[in-house]
Amino acid sequence: MGTWYFEIDNNGVVYRQMVYHDDGICITSNRKHDHDHYMLVEHPLNPQESYYKEISQAEFEQLWHEQLKLGMEYWYRTKSLFPVGTRVEGYIEAFFPQGTLINLQEPQAVGITDTSALKTITPAEWLYPRYRVIAEVSGYDEINQWVLLTPAEVMGSQYEQNEGL
Repeated sequence: MGTWYFEIDNNGVVYRQMVYHDDGICITSNRKHDHDHYMLVEHPLNPQESYYKEISQAEFEQLWHEQLKLGMEYWYRTKSLFPVGTRVEGYIEAFFPQGTLINLQEPQAVGITDTSALKTITPAEWLYPRYRVIAEVSGYDEINQWVLLTPAEVMGSQYEQNEGL
């Protein structure tokens, strides 16, 4: 099982998560894992449960930044491939409290867009993983190493694994 770390808000909603397995592997919620996909608790946690031990925000940030450092080469590459103002195409990967994660078709390149904005302009039946998205790069989320995307538009067709975007 390893050791699990969560960053939660006052309602118990998890925003970031790290899992340090006993074999030394760490999985973080900001990156897709080969076996576990995007690992983030989907329901609010009750921090009062006896099996949770609270750590400080500073301790969490230290552990998080150690993991971010391991992906810096990919992060610098991603930022160079996706400069602000660039139109991009990808597909929906997952829905997080922070927004909708978009696969940008490059190793470790993850975009994020506002889910509530997508919901106002997109038919509900298109708001599922693998649906194509077109958007513009508006900046970067350095804490999660995600590309900020706005305005995003779901295209109504799904991305098939055997095709390239």
